Amino acid sequence: MKKPTMLLLWIGAAISISEIFTGGLTVPLGLVKGGAAIVIGHLIGVSLLSFGGYISFSRGENAMGAVARSFGGVGGKIVAFCNVVQLIGWTVVMTVQAGGAITSVLPRLPFAPVAFALSALVLVWALLLGSPAVRLNNFAVLLLILMCAALFGEALGGVGAAPAAPTSGAMSFALAVELSIAMPVSWLPLIGDYTVSANDRSCACVIPFAGYFTGSTLMYLFGLFIAVFAGGDIFSFVAGSRFRYIACGVVLLSTLTTAFLDLYSAAESSGRILGAKSKYGPIIAAGVLAAIISAVFPIELYSSFLEQFLTSIGMVFVPVYTIIFLDFIMSEPSVDKALRIDKLIIAAAGMVAYNRFAGYGVGIPTVMSILFVAVFYTLYSIAAKKGASI
Repeated sequence: MKKPTMLLLWIGAAISISEIFTGGLTVPLGLVKGGAAIVIGHLIGVSLLSFGGYISFSRGENAMGAVARSFGGVGGKIVAFCNVVQLIGWTVVMTVQAGGAITSVLPRLPFAPVAFALSALVLVWALLLGSPAVRLNNFAVLLLILMCAALFGEALGGVGAAPAAPTSGAMSFALAVELSIAMPVSWLPLIGDYTVSANDRSCACVIPFAGYFTGSTLMYLFGLFIAVFAGGDIFSFVAGSRFRYIACGVVLLSTLTTAFLDLYSAAESSGRILGAKSKYGPIIAAGVLAAIISAVFPIELYSSFLEQFLTSIGMVFVPVYTIIFLDFIMSEPSVDKALRIDKLIIAAAGMVAYNRFAGYGVGIPTVMSILFVAVFYTLYSIAAKKGASI
C-alpha cells in the first residue's frame, strides 16, 4: 500500500461522529484542561497503535497472526473472537450514531430503517474493498475533509459567544486522557491487516501515526469546542447547523470510510477462527448481524454505552498487546504451541488490574495496566529462564 493511500485510510478512520461525541464528553474539564487531556491521550494511544502496525509489517503477519505468534493457535482464536465481537460492536456504534445524527436533521425519517440502510451501505463498501473502493475511499476521504472544514468554519463563528455553563457529571483529567487513549487503542487489533502490505517502514508506522493522530485529535477537539461554546453535543449541533445537509453528508461518508475497516478486519479474524479462505462470507455475516442490532439499538443509551464500550476495549486489548509488544522488543522466538496458557494468565491478570485501576481511579488505567503486565511478564520470564537452566 502506498503512503498517500495509507495516510487517507487512517485520516478517514479517524473522522467519525463517535470521535467528536467522545471529545465532547471532556467538557466538564473546560477547553484548556480538556484539550490537554485529548492531546496527551492521543500521543499515548496513537503511539501504541503505530507500534502495533510496525510489528505486523516487520513480521509480515496480519493483526491476528501477530497475536497467534505470542498466544498460540488456540490463544490466537480466543483473542480473534474477542476482536470480532468488538468490531461488530464498533459497526453498530458507527451506524447508530450516524442514524441518530441524520434523523435529528430529518426527524420524519424513522431511526430503525435509517440505521439498517446505513449498515447495508457499509456492507457494500466493505465488499468493494480491494477493487474500486480503494480509490473511491481516497476520494471520499478528501471530500470528507472539505466538508468537515465547512463545519469547523461554522463552529468557529461561535467563538465570540460566551462559553456555555459546564455540563453536569464527573470527569477527571485521568479519565479524559483514558477516553482519548481508548479510541486509537481500539484499532490495535486490526491495524496490522493494512500495514502488513505497506511499502516500507515509514508507511507502516509514521504514516498511520500522522493520519490518525491528526484526524482523531481534531475530531475530539471539535467535539469539545462544540460542547463548550454551544452547550450541546454533535447531534444537537448537526440538527441546528445551517450546513445541516452537508453535515449529513459528513455523517454518511465518515461512517463508510470508518466502519468498512471494522467489517473487513472482522472477516480477517473470523478466518483465523474458522479457517475460511474467502472473506466475503464472514463480511456478509458480520454486516447483517450489525445491521439487525443497529436497527433495534436504544439510541437513548448511546452515551453511556459508548463510554463503557471504550473502556472495555482497553481492558481486553491493552494487556494482550503489551505482551505482544514485549515479545517483539525482547525478540522472543515463536513457540509452536496450540495454547500459551502462561501468557493468557498474564493477560487476564492485566485485565483484572485494568478494571481495578479504573474502578478505584488509580492513575490512567491503560498506562497502569501496561506497567503491571510488563513487570509481571518480566518476572515470569526471568523465573522461567532460571527454571529451564536448572
